[in-house]
Amino acid sequence: MARRCTFDPAFQGLCGRAEINYHTLSDFRVAHDAALQELFAQVLGVLSAEGLVTLERVMHDGTKIKAWAGAGRFRREERLRAHLEAARAQVAAMGDSRAEESPRQRAGRERQARLEQAQAELEQIRAVKTGAAEAAQARVSLTDPQARGMKQPEGGYAPSYKVQLSTDAAHRVIVGAGVSQGGGVCGLSVSGAGLSA
Repeated sequence: MARRCTFDPAFQGLCGRAEINYHTLSDFRVAHDAALQELFAQVLGVLSAEGLVTLERVMHDGTKIKAWAGAGRFRREERLRAHLEAARAQVAAMGDSRAEESPRQRAGRERQARLEQAQAELEQIRAVKTGAAEAAQARVSLTDPQARGMKQPEGGYAPSYKVQLSTDAAHRVIVGAGVSQGGGVCGLSVSGAGLSA
């Protein structure tokens, strides 16, 4: 979105032709998640009242999106802990005055948050592993902790996310969207009679 704000007329109009930093967009999305979810529900309510959304037949589809994380950025627990301790020490050394936070302080704080998230994701990965040997070999990305290795259409595996959309069949209105870590089957259609491939 930040890139499109620099060349796409529709996006330029929305932001008054000002360049928007992707941090600003991300911070806004996180800070106002509940309000955005409520807005989405209200829009669907209006569309339903006008007969544009019936939910009699809903189609689900998804696609795998490769993460920015490279395979070389995955670490096991020992390395992850070492990186996390170094990040905490760096943030502590810089101080915590967010009112006058420099870009370097923000980067350090964001790195620490990413590493803490990576630690939490590693615990989730370990929880689903069946054996002790598998759990010990569990790895997580330092840059994209929520990405999971998924089989790619062209072959091989890569860190990815699965983006899924639910669309009302009558007028092709998106009625649900989500990002998951699973690599399940896409292209299912749900109707009153049940599931059909």
